[in-house]
Amino acid sequence: MVFNSFHLLIFLPLVTILFYLLPSRFRWMLLLVASFYFYMVWEPIYILLIIFSILVDFYTGVKMGNLATKQERKPYMALSIICNLGNLTLFKYLDFFTSSINQLFQSLNMEYMLPLAHLILPLGISFYSFQAMSYTLDVYKGKSAPERHLGIFALYITFFPQLVAGPIERAKHLIDQFHFNYKFNWNNITSGLRLIMMGLFKKVVIADQLSSMVSHVFNNASEAHGITVYIGCMLFAYQVYCDFSGYSDIARGSARLLGVDLMENFKLPFFANSYSNFWSQWHISLMNWFRDYIMFPLVKMKWKWPAVFLLVFFISGLWHGANWTFVAWGIYNGLLVIYTKSTLKFRSKLLDKAGFAKFTGMRHVVQSICVVHFFAFSAVFFRANNLSDSWILIQNLFTDFVPVLKQIASNANNVRQDLLYVGKDAVTFYMVISFLVILEIFQWNIRKITIDEAVNKLHPFLRYLLYTSIVMAILLMSNVAEVPFIYFQF
Repeated sequence: MVFNSFHLLIFLPLVTILFYLLPSRFRWMLLLVASFYFYMVWEPIYILLIIFSILVDFYTGVKMGNLATKQERKPYMALSIICNLGNLTLFKYLDFFTSSINQLFQSLNMEYMLPLAHLILPLGISFYSFQAMSYTLDVYKGKSAPERHLGIFALYITFFPQLVAGPIERAKHLIDQFHFNYKFNWNNITSGLRLIMMGLFKKVVIADQLSSMVSHVFNNASEAHGITVYIGCMLFAYQVYCDFSGYSDIARGSARLLGVDLMENFKLPFFANSYSNFWSQWHISLMNWFRDYIMFPLVKMKWKWPAVFLLVFFISGLWHGANWTFVAWGIYNGLLVIYTKSTLKFRSKLLDKAGFAKFTGMRHVVQSICVVHFFAFSAVFFRANNLSDSWILIQNLFTDFVPVLKQIASNANNVRQDLLYVGKDAVTFYMVISFLVILEIFQWNIRKITIDEAVNKLHPFLRYLLYTSIVMAILLMSNVAEVPFIYFQF
C-alpha cells in the first residue's frame, strides 16, 4: 500500500477509529495486524522475510539481555547481523555482484557467465533491516534493554507508517511508545492531519509533476545539452526532496494520529550553509545510523577521519541501490564532505579577509545556493540509468550552452517546451515552479518553529483558507498517473 493511494484514505481512518475504540492493552494487536496487512497488499509472500527477521532479532535480543558481558553477547549479535545483512545481500545485491563479475569476465574475453537469480527486491528491506540491526547492536552495547514482548517487538519492526521508507527509528525511542496507556488527544489528530496534508502537497503537487520533467532529461541523456541538463539536475534535486520528505511528513502525521512520535527526517537541508551541514539535515535517521554504528566505532579504532567519511558515503551509495551509479554518487558526496570539512578554516579566513564577515546573511544565501548546486549535480549519478549515461550528461552539461539558450530565446518550432519546460506546457511548468517557490518561502519562515505553531498563529479565516488552498492544489495536480515514492525502491 502506498501513501498517495485511494486505498490509504480508507485504511488510515479505519485503523485510527478502531485504535481509540479499543482498550489500551489490545491496541498493539490492532496495529500489528494493520501493519502486516499494509505490507501484504504489495506482495503477501514477502511478509515471511520480515517474520524471519523479527524472530531472529527477538531471540538474539532476549538472549543478550540474559548475559552480563559483551564477549558473551557477541555470538548472538553476530547471528543477528549475519541474518539481516544476509537477507539484504541476497535480495538486493546478489545480481549486482553477479553482473559485475560477468562484466569482468567479458572484459577478459572469458565465455563463462554466472547465472542471475532475478529475485524481486522486497519493499523497504533496507529500512527495516537497518532498524532491526540498530536494536540488536544497542542491546549488545547495553544501551537498550531487550524487549521481551514478541508482539510489541514485531510492531517495532513493522509499524506501518515507517515500515517501507523510514525514518529508521531506534528501539529506545519507539518501543516504549507501543506500551499504550494514553487517552485520545484532539491535538494529535489536527497535528497529524497537518503533516499528512503537507506531505501530500510536496508529493502530489510538486514531486509527481517534476517526475516526468526529470525523466524527459535523464531518459534521453544523449539528446539533452547545456541548460536543459542543468534544469533536469536542479529539478531532480527538488523532486527527490519533496518526494522523500513528503513521505516522511505523511509517515509522521499518520503515526501522530495514533499518538506515536516519529523522528524528523529532514530539517531544511537546502538552507544548509555547508555541504557537511547539508548531510546532517538530510535523511537524518540514516546518517545518524551510519554515525553511531560505523563512524564512531571506526574513529575509536584510530581510522583517519577522511577515510571514515569516504567509507560511510561509499556504503551509503550501495545502501541506496545496487548499481555503480549509486556507488559513484556516494563517492562524489563523500569527497565533497571531506573537502568541506578539511578547508573550513581556510575558507572562513579567506572570506573574512575579503570583507564578507559583516554580510553574514548574504554569505549564508550564497553558501546555500552552492550547496543546492553541488547536490543537484549529483543527479548525474543518482538519477542516470547507468554510468555511460552519467558520463554523457556530464559532457552534455558543458556543451552547446549558448546555442541552446539561443534556441530557447527564438522558440522556433516551439522548442522551448522541450528545452526549457522539459516536456511540460508553459502553464504547468510555471505553476509547479511557483508551488515550489511558495513551499521554500513557507519553510524558511517557519524554520524556528513547528508547522503547528505557525498555523495556530494564523487567524481562523486564514488558517482554513490555507487548508482549502492546499487541498485544492492537491486535487488539481493529482490528475497524473500514480507515481511511486522514489525511496520505495531502496
